[in-house]
Amino acid sequence: MHFWIPKVVQLIFEYVYDPDRTKEDNEGRVAIASLAQTCQAFRDPALDVLWAQLHSLDALVLCSGGRRINDDRQVVWERPLYDADWRILASYAKRVHTLTISPQSDTWDISTMHILNCFPLPGALLPNITELNWLSDREDFFPFLHCFCGPTLKTLTLSPIAWSVRKCVAVASLALSCPVLENLTCWAHADNTSMQAISEAVVGWKKLKVLVAGPLNERALKHAASLQTLQSLRFSTSSELTPHMLEFCSPDALIEIVAPTPLSLQAFMQNVQFSIERLDLYCLLYDDHFPHLFFTHLKACMIHPEKLAQLLLFVRTTSKEDTSNESFILTSLMLRPLLSFKGLSVLDLAHLCTAHLDDTFLSKLALSCPCLQQLYLGDQEAWLIAPLLTFDGVRSLLKHCRQLSSLGVFFDATLAGDMKNATPVDAVSPKIEEFLVGASPIDDPVGVAAVLSFLIPKATRINHCISEESPEQLHGRLKKWGSVEEMFGIFISARKQSWEQGWAEGKAAAEKIAVT
Repeated sequence: MHFWIPKVVQLIFEYVYDPDRTKEDNEGRVAIASLAQTCQAFRDPALDVLWAQLHSLDALVLCSGGRRINDDRQVVWERPLYDADWRILASYAKRVHTLTISPQSDTWDISTMHILNCFPLPGALLPNITELNWLSDREDFFPFLHCFCGPTLKTLTLSPIAWSVRKCVAVASLALSCPVLENLTCWAHADNTSMQAISEAVVGWKKLKVLVAGPLNERALKHAASLQTLQSLRFSTSSELTPHMLEFCSPDALIEIVAPTPLSLQAFMQNVQFSIERLDLYCLLYDDHFPHLFFTHLKACMIHPEKLAQLLLFVRTTSKEDTSNESFILTSLMLRPLLSFKGLSVLDLAHLCTAHLDDTFLSKLALSCPCLQQLYLGDQEAWLIAPLLTFDGVRSLLKHCRQLSSLGVFFDATLAGDMKNATPVDAVSPKIEEFLVGASPIDDPVGVAAVLSFLIPKATRINHCISEESPEQLHGRLKKWGSVEEMFGIFISARKQSWEQGWAEGKAAAEKIAVT
């Protein structure tokens, strides 16, 4: 068989059964198993595909002398494993690249783990594993975690619900088992002991690309922030503020920080410096008020504020009362430091109350950040506070930010007389495909649909965030924005048809003149 034929055969078999596409493709598994028995040439490629991803340990047990018991609910070994059994198990285990220990595995007999821990052959139990998803929280399973980690492991996901000493011991020493790990996800509520265990493991990995963790100690954060390989870092702030300066200097990495409230996040940033291009900030709930100097502190953290390309700030609203709380409002003065972030291409404040931003500030933002491609201002919550922004501010934004492809803004969509009669051609956006209006006030659906169809002719639809469960005072807006959605496409089609007809008539007139 030519050297390239097995690769072609494997591609065909992966089309027949692809575990990534569906975990329950029993017909595909049966077909590949049958192909593996068809001929010697098909055997290895078919088995490679069949064993590449395991969603339990059942197959390893069954292939080496185990059987099903308790109405097929459990798979166990009921006799000792001999040399021939271990060699059969190893011949299949070497083909495994991804293993998932799911929450459903809590019904397994612990003897399975004990026996696998006795693997007698040289090398790792799974010598070619690259991804391990340890999703079980079972206490007595964690000490066996290292059995499934190996020198080839690149991706590890852990999801403990509650921590214990045994779990901490297992996690803290992981770097020795899988030294070239690139992607770690261990997002869980952590106390001080578990935070130290996770941090100990993180410090041992030198090639991390993606790190998603809960709270990390200062040593682990400094280590992660210094990695040249880092592409994405997500962590939560701890209650203990670091007394030393933390520097995040991986320009290509996305840094995501989760904090209890905006005020606690502001306190954390007092000893942080960023030299990065992408920053996402998440807060689990509001303080009594939004801190007035939040964005001032954020600007002070930036070594090169003009190089920041992406900024997201999310604060979760916990009740309907939050949507009418004026203490959460962002004003133009509070957001003025954003004008220094001149390189922004993405600014996402979609979940914040931007009701007191005015047209003047939006015009300044457009002039300061002309490269904006995505801008979201208060469009994802049903705010009950009247916005100051109007169509004039939106028009100015479209005029100066010609790269915008997605725009969300909470504004007063009431049409003034000059907007109905004349809209400057230079305010027409050539690229916007998505326009989100949140819970914006509106009076004339027909007029708004007509104006928007002129300003954003490439948009496919107009979205709002008002639902039937929204406060009663928003139900009128729900109906009107629904009408805008229905009429927007009609206006777009009419304008396109009119343009095509005009172009055809103009071309015919030009040709007629040329002939004469």
